[in-house]
This record gives sequence, structure tokens and C-alpha cells, in this order.
Amino acid sequence: YRPNVAARALRTGTARTVGLVVTDVTHPFFGPVLRGAQVAAWRAGYAVALVDVANDPDRELASFEALRAGPVDGFLFFTIDPPESSGEHVVALEVSPPGLSFVRFDTERGTELAMRHLLELGHTRIGHLGSELDAETFRLRRETVLRVLGEARLEPGPYARAPLRFAEAMGPAVELLDAPQPPTAIYCDDDLLAGGVELAARERGLRIPDELSVVGFDDLPFARV
Repeated sequence: YRPNVAARALRTGTARTVGLVVTDVTHPFFGPVLRGAQVAAWRAGYAVALVDVANDPDRELASFEALRAGPVDGFLFFTIDPPESSGEHVVALEVSPPGLSFVRFDTERGTELAMRHLLELGHTRIGHLGSELDAETFRLRRETVLRVLGEARLEPGPYARAPLRFAEAMGPAVELLDAPQPPTAIYCDDDLLAGGVELAARERGLRIPDELSVVGFDDLPFARV
């Protein structure tokens, strides 16, 4: 998320106010990235109007229409597919819509590195705790998990989806650990989900990493503890 990349994309338009639409502003990952996008917009001479749709698809279109009806004539969409009528002055973050400028993680490579690390540790039963949010980045993570396991000639381990919250991720994580053939390692789409797995492991009396390996994605500051 280099600000100069987004700034160059925004300079292609003539808008002076940008609507920034995000799925969930309370998530600790989004804050620093939103700030980076905001700084990029400022450098390009734009003001920013922020809208949080709280993971509600119905609010996405309503928020977009409200912004478009006002002074906003350029958009940044974060983990949200831009509506077809969003116009030409659009930059997408963490989605890659055809024909539009976008900035996103190399999600596939990051997931592959995490999975291969678990394989190198000797794990053959690797579970996956995915995000319940239906977004491109999480679909790519699931596809990559299955591809890496297939290349290693391993059957997919148990899979569950959960909200991006510690407490709410704990229940689905317990389901993974209680599977008939429980995983010895769990790949998580997000560090908050990894925290939910650690809570579940504590509930089941499992020691990390002695009895269960857990890997998250995003490298949020709290992950070091």
C-alpha cells in the first residue's frame, strides 16, 4: 500500500473529493491502510469522505449512492467490489476489478508461504479457519490453501468460517479442533481469527506450538504476543 501508487492512479481523474468506502473500520488491519490511502489522496490534492458499511452488503450500494449524490466524484473502495456505475475515477483496494486501478496484497503468495511453512514443519492435517466475509481476498486465500495441499498430495483438512472477532472466531475454531481427525496445524485468513484459534486451543487444553501450530495473515502488531 505505497501512497505514491494510489496517488498516481488518482491523478488520472479530476475529482477533488474522494469517497472512501470500507467494509469494517473497527478492524485493526484497516486503520493503517486507510491512513495510507488518505495520505495518498491528500498528496494528490483530494479531500476524503469516509464511509464504514459495517460488513453489510445492503449498505454498500446505499452508501455509494449517497456519496455520488453529494460532492464526491471519485471513489476508493476497500475490500468492496466497485458498483458498475461508479464511474472512471475509482481506485480499488484489496480487490482487482477489470478495467480499474487497484492496489492489493500478493495474497496468493503470502498464503502459499504460510502453507509451505506448515508443510515443512511436517504437518499433514492442516485445517483452515476462513473469514465469513465474501470478498475476493478471502476467496483467493481459500483457493491457494486447496492448491498447495493438492500439490502436496494431501487431502484438505477441516474448514470453517468465522467473523473477524476473537470471541466469535472461537466457536468455529473449536469445531475444527473437535473434528473426527483434528488438524495438527491451522492456517487462518486473519490474525484475529488466529487469536480465536488460540482461545479455542486454551479451551481444549492444547499447547501452542507443541501440540498445535497456528499461523495468521496480516502481521498485525498484536500478533507478536
